[in-house]
Amino acid sequence: MTEIDKILPKMQEKQQAFILDHGKIEEGKLKYADAQTSYGWNIKHNNRLKEGAFVLNRHPSKLSKDKKFEIYAGGYVEQISEPDEDGNVRALITHSFNIEPPIKQGDDFIESFKWSGKKKKSNNWANFWSQYGMNEIKIDEFEKLVNAVQCVPAESTASEDEKISEDEIKTFVEKGFTVSYEEDNTTYSKRKKTTKFIAKQIDFESIQKQRQKIGALGEEIVFELLIKKAQKNNNKPPIHVSKVEGDGLGYDIRCWNELGEECYIEVKTSTSKFSDGFEMSRNEIKASASINGNYFIYRVYDLNIKTRECKIKIFEGPVSSETFNLEATSYKVYQK
Repeated sequence: MTEIDKILPKMQEKQQAFILDHGKIEEGKLKYADAQTSYGWNIKHNNRLKEGAFVLNRHPSKLSKDKKFEIYAGGYVEQISEPDEDGNVRALITHSFNIEPPIKQGDDFIESFKWSGKKKKSNNWANFWSQYGMNEIKIDEFEKLVNAVQCVPAESTASEDEKISEDEIKTFVEKGFTVSYEEDNTTYSKRKKTTKFIAKQIDFESIQKQRQKIGALGEEIVFELLIKKAQKNNNKPPIHVSKVEGDGLGYDIRCWNELGEECYIEVKTSTSKFSDGFEMSRNEIKASASINGNYFIYRVYDLNIKTRECKIKIFEGPVSSETFNLEATSYKVYQK
């Protein structure tokens, strides 16, 4: 059984949780093209579901052959689209997982489940589920449901560096990488206007030599972005210190701003979503605090090798518990 906190992002204060009905039929047709990684609805009927919510997927009883509902999967609401003229929106669901076997109507577990936020009659589900298919539940109910069953990640578990081949590196070196980036300290969910550029000056040989190719690619993309900024502002060109001076300084790139001040850039790259966070070493966190005011983290995420696209979010240091949620993910162990 996989622990759910290893699949979903870290729980937030006032964490939302929903059970969403998939496969809504209207006039004999599927109203929304729901899938495990997306969910559609109309905000005129329900506007409570927000980005960051944990969700479970339910097939209503009328859609199953045995006329029994089942709760079969779940995930995390990463992003919600802007509504169209009729109020229809679509959520991007990430960190998806399957429940194996599904929680099925008639099972002792769900029939005897104690709901803290909803009332249910014994052996009777009438009027329990929302007519619009969006059932908000308490976060403790969500936890009890998922911790009692087997949750299996639906997304690929292959390491990021297994997803990148030599031919793919050659392709995006030749054709470039489309990069979208934000420079303010707002969250991804606020949809701030982004700037785009095409990264083409990528060091193919350098990436091939690196064991962590995704991380190396992210550094190359950020380095080119900083070169373009320096040229535009007539600043000194940046230095890729992790290549020319070696790793271990606590940052990857040194550059200069419009005032001529030295800035220190740490690049964190992943193919995963913004909400997954990133890892930093003790040395990097120490460097962010010791460098006075000019330490920046360039968070490269949603890096897609196939489409040659990625996004960048820029954070200003230092990295501390006052400005970030820090979570210990490893320990150094000694024999007693």
